Amino acid sequence: MFERLFRMLKSMELEEKVLHIGVLLCSAGLFFPWLNDSVQQWNGFGYHTGYMGHAVFVIQIVILSITLSPMCGGPIIVRRQNRHSVRLMLSSIALVLLMSSFTVLFRVSNELHGIEIRFGMHLALVGCALTTLYAFLKYQEEKRLQAQALFHHPDQPVKKPKSEPDVFVDDRPPPPPPPPPPPAEEHALFSSRP
Repeated sequence: MFERLFRMLKSMELEEKVLHIGVLLCSAGLFFPWLNDSVQQWNGFGYHTGYMGHAVFVIQIVILSITLSPMCGGPIIVRRQNRHSVRLMLSSIALVLLMSSFTVLFRVSNELHGIEIRFGMHLALVGCALTTLYAFLKYQEEKRLQAQALFHHPDQPVKKPKSEPDVFVDDRPPPPPPPPPPPAEEHALFSSRP
C-alpha cells in the first residue's frame, strides 16, 4: 500500500507537490510558537486566536485528505472536476483566518510590552499563502482547459489535462478517399478537321 502511495506521490505534477508542501508548512506552523512573552509561549492553538488556529488546522487536513484519501484507496471526498475550486475556496478561507489572527497578535504585541510574534505565525502564513497561490494556479489551468474544449475545432486533436497521461485523442473520422482519376483524353497530333 505504501509503495503504491509513494509511486503516486512521485507521479504528481510539480504544482500539486508544492500545494501539498504549503499545506504541511502551514500545519507545522500551527504547532510552533506564535506569541511569546517573558513567562509563557503560545502556539497556534493557544491564546485568544486559538479557535482560528483550530479552524485552519481542520481546513488543512481537509485539503490534504482530498488528495490522499483516493490515493490510499479510501472514498473520493470531492469529485475531480470540483477539486481545484474546493481547494481554492478552503485555502482562501484559511489565509483570511490566519491574516486576521496575525492582525490581532500584531496589535497585542504593539500594545503590551515584552510580547513578540514568533516564527510559527510567519511559517503558517507563508505555507497558507503558498497553498492558496498554487490552488489558484491549478484552478486557472482547469478553467483554461475547459475554455479550450468549448471552442475546440473538430479538425484539431484534443489534448487531455496534465493530471492524466499526455495522450492525443483524435476523434476525427478518417479522410474520404480521393476521387477516381478522370478518363484519359485522346489527343491527335494532326486533326482532319479544317
